[in-house]
Amino acid sequence: MTFPVLAALLWGTALAQVPAPAPQAAAVAQGVPAVESDSTRVLRLRALVEAAERALEADDEDAAADRADEADVLTADWPLDLLKLPEVQALLQRLKDVQDQVGVEEAAESEPGLKAPEEIVTLSGDELRAEQERVKAAEKGATYDYPIDLNDRVLTWVSLFTTTKRGFMENALGRASMYMPMIRQVFAEEGVPADLAYLAVIESGFRNEANSKAKAVGMWQFIRSTGRIYGLNGNAWLEERRDPIKATRAAARYLKRLYQISGDWYLAASSYNAGPLTLDRAIQNVGSRNFWDLARSRWLRTETKNYIPELCAAILVGRNPERYGLRIVPLMPYSYETVAVSSMTSLTVLARCADTDAATLKALNPELLRGSTPPGNYLLRVPPGRAMDCLRQLARMPANKRLDFQNYTVRKGDTLAKVAKRFKVSGEDLLTANDITAAQFKPGKRLLVPPAPSLALDDRDLTAKSAKPKVLGDHPLPPLPVVPRDLAPTEEGEKPAPEPPAVAPSRELPSAAPAPVAPMRESRPAPAPRSPEAAAPRPRVKPEGETPVSVRAKPGDTLAKLARTHGLTLSEVLRLNPEAAKALHPGDEVRLSGVVAHAKTASAGVKAAPAPASPMHRVVKGETLAAIARKHDVELGDLRTWNHLKGDRIQVGQKLRVTP
Repeated sequence: MTFPVLAALLWGTALAQVPAPAPQAAAVAQGVPAVESDSTRVLRLRALVEAAERALEADDEDAAADRADEADVLTADWPLDLLKLPEVQALLQRLKDVQDQVGVEEAAESEPGLKAPEEIVTLSGDELRAEQERVKAAEKGATYDYPIDLNDRVLTWVSLFTTTKRGFMENALGRASMYMPMIRQVFAEEGVPADLAYLAVIESGFRNEANSKAKAVGMWQFIRSTGRIYGLNGNAWLEERRDPIKATRAAARYLKRLYQISGDWYLAASSYNAGPLTLDRAIQNVGSRNFWDLARSRWLRTETKNYIPELCAAILVGRNPERYGLRIVPLMPYSYETVAVSSMTSLTVLARCADTDAATLKALNPELLRGSTPPGNYLLRVPPGRAMDCLRQLARMPANKRLDFQNYTVRKGDTLAKVAKRFKVSGEDLLTANDITAAQFKPGKRLLVPPAPSLALDDRDLTAKSAKPKVLGDHPLPPLPVVPRDLAPTEEGEKPAPEPPAVAPSRELPSAAPAPVAPMRESRPAPAPRSPEAAAPRPRVKPEGETPVSVRAKPGDTLAKLARTHGLTLSEVLRLNPEAAKALHPGDEVRLSGVVAHAKTASAGVKAAPAPASPMHRVVKGETLAAIARKHDVELGDLRTWNHLKGDRIQVGQKLRVTP
């Protein structure tokens, strides 16, 4: 679910009908509405993008990611007319280049989901045939409401889930037994195939506390901006992306929207992982809407190529785990009663009132980030049968007994920041917990100090008084994206495949959940095109003379500056000059001809020779062997062979041969 800002452009009229955002919280507090002009917004976006590019050139990926996140949040509620401006489009593309550079070198994520960073070696020969027979026997008579292609990639993942990843699968399906009744109900209400519930196996292993390097949170792994579009808010006290019910509802609506855009459940699930814009770009370059065609191309990352095989295998194994030899320990279904809590109250106090323990309340309310409910009203979930007792206890409880926070008296010389740092909270936390202003923070003031948050979130995500974001509701849908007929590869004498029909502009979506399909369809990826040249994406060729072959860096030059000057993207210049990624010195030669070389011969209809590539690659901080293989468009096994590597361990500064 990456890069939702550009992806929002695919949502067309849906975003256009979202009301303008509320004034900024700070301006509301002062009584003066903050109306920011479009030109000011664009200037702020430009400053953030340039700061991110400078940080990337300085090899400070954390700072680059932070600036990119700020730009993402800045543009999240911009109107569609502003997003369509050419100047804004250019800035958003530069922002996407920065995000690609930061994300391409990340290793496997630390949360307990799958999201494999490398290609999975498929089964072959007798192993493949044996696995196929085992799956057929296990799934005999079963029907699915999500299409299952039983090919070698899917069979490989079935084998992995029942062997090397058996422990992970048993634990994930054990947790799934708790939430599956709720998920199936929500998906049925939203018109989404029930089998898509097993998408949470890949995303998080059904863990509400899952947290990725890309700052995706919760069972369904929403990033901040996409979560806000679908109604998942967050502040210093709670994070609704961790709420299993609210996040499941948001995931169902997001998946349904992606299906309405793509018209295919495989493409919808792939878009959930990679983003609609990435899938649309891959479709246009490959000339096919078949996922297996896209998976054989270089236009999808390995994680996305594995995503659909993982999902199909998770559905097959998850529906009948005992037939595959898995031992699942079922958990009690997620059930509760609710108690209206009118003011901030400690969970330990509430646990005594409900005759349970704080750990149980935290498990029922995973969105709570602290050891208390947030300031103001909150609907707390308690174990079934405990609500009335809890309400009676709260009604008789004095206000000063509701909190078991620490007491602290402000001393001479104390500042708000100093006291907040001492107790590992924010200054806003102290002010909110004590219902005071910064001016009332004076020596002698007695304070209640709330507990520190249990989840470290980005400061921009902890805005306790921020206005609620606008939720994307049901709106008439734009037509589906259609691949031009002249790009669709067809066999000789075969009629071109019909274009997918446009979705009718209706609020009712009866076709969102397809009828149950046959038990399984033995299928194989669509046959490769006859001619490799026919299937290859068309190279982008600029007019002759637009860009020189190379230039010499001058004092003050950066790669980003040279890219802008010569009409290239930062990612293109970095690809051509990997040795200059860390530092660029005056007099260094910077190659600019990777995209525009041989423009004259290409325009004349003569096949252009590829630009010469350096045979060596120097490893920089954060790179993995798999990322280097993708960067140079070579096989991971070949890269190991050429460099006499037994595994995938590499070191910063190490030189690798990237050509035979």
